Amino acid sequence: MNQKMNKNSRFKRKSMYLVIMVFLITGSLTSYSGEKMWYDKKEQTTIRSDFNMGFYTRHWSRERIPCGKDPASGADIIQLTSGPATSTNVYPEQRFTSADGTRIIITRTPFSEQHEIWMCDLKKKQTLLRIGPGIPITASYENNAIYYIVREDAEVKLMRLDIKELTACEAFRFPLNECPRKFAVSADERWLVCGPFKKGKDLYELKRIDLEKGKIDVLCEMKYISNPHLQCDPGNPDNVLVQINRKGYFGSPGEAFYGPIGATLAVVKINSGKILNLPVGKPHTNMISGHEAWIGTTGSLLFSTAPGGAGDLIKYKGVYKITPGDKNPIHLAQGLPFNHIGISNDGRYFIVDDYKTWRIYVGSVKTGRYLELCDSKTRQGAPQYTHAHPYMTPDNKYVIYNSVATGLAQVYAARIPEGYLEKLDSLEAIKHRE
Repeated sequence: MNQKMNKNSRFKRKSMYLVIMVFLITGSLTSYSGEKMWYDKKEQTTIRSDFNMGFYTRHWSRERIPCGKDPASGADIIQLTSGPATSTNVYPEQRFTSADGTRIIITRTPFSEQHEIWMCDLKKKQTLLRIGPGIPITASYENNAIYYIVREDAEVKLMRLDIKELTACEAFRFPLNECPRKFAVSADERWLVCGPFKKGKDLYELKRIDLEKGKIDVLCEMKYISNPHLQCDPGNPDNVLVQINRKGYFGSPGEAFYGPIGATLAVVKINSGKILNLPVGKPHTNMISGHEAWIGTTGSLLFSTAPGGAGDLIKYKGVYKITPGDKNPIHLAQGLPFNHIGISNDGRYFIVDDYKTWRIYVGSVKTGRYLELCDSKTRQGAPQYTHAHPYMTPDNKYVIYNSVATGLAQVYAARIPEGYLEKLDSLEAIKHRE
């Protein structure tokens, strides 16, 4: 009798172990595939950071590699990503971060796979969290909001992610063949401007989405805005900046032609569609690089001039400042062929990379002085992930940038040394590295 009971008990234990193993294996395969990354909670979706992955019970991961101090400034360099995927930060003109600067968004593309959104927690020992498939398109960092698009059957869903609460909700849907390439959300998150929508030869529409009502209509028509670089003014929800590539066009995928006289800029009123052209680019300045950004909430702008134009004198290259309504821009900084540009959250500092050396500099918007922060060690080519694209986190503690120093695009952080920013406003600041 006892032998029979023991045999039955052993059979039940084996059966239970088998069930558990099957559950773990199937759970691991489902979670690893990413198909069960989301679950519904009322109108929002909560991102799962603790779910079964077989022997791995959490999705947070650490890939950081300390890289020592940069000799130019003493900044601590940290490689945030090191996995076998193309990893990049998001274009610096709009900061894809939390309001406190502790969390940043990273785009990753595993080989032969779709784009994925990841989040890096700089405060939590630079740990990474996979959010899910999608492409970040615009941000309202003051509200911890990241907007991204993800394809679903014959539609493209526009999603809003709260980077602090780790919740997401659907904001709008586009038919698959009508989804635009560029987006910008207003500071109050009432409007989302998008485009370009081609109307005819060299003529395009910009449209605006009322995020409260879920309706879309035409904002305005403009010529030569094949690559409009849309950016909403953080200080005025009615302003959106538009880049105009005069007599330019988009050729084969990834090929942009900026026309014989280069680009210029305009500000469009979101409520009325009124267009204000700015005295930017030829004949007012040298050809611009196509990289510009709002200076915090001041209503003014910074832009860099073309770093690689043949025959251009070095004294005309650099960083310019303009406020809509000004007759001419102010030449703020010169001496190096600056390229990509970002602005600190408080509007006090600009962050730029050198087109020839790929070194990264931080400068003062007040004085125009700048100092080298670090060498990105990237080598810029046609792919966007080879571009440094530096920006400063809203807490002014880190500069985030891309580099292909390892042979594969990865995301890095340079910790700004104590006292470094204060030097930019002093007479001791040096202009540039000889």
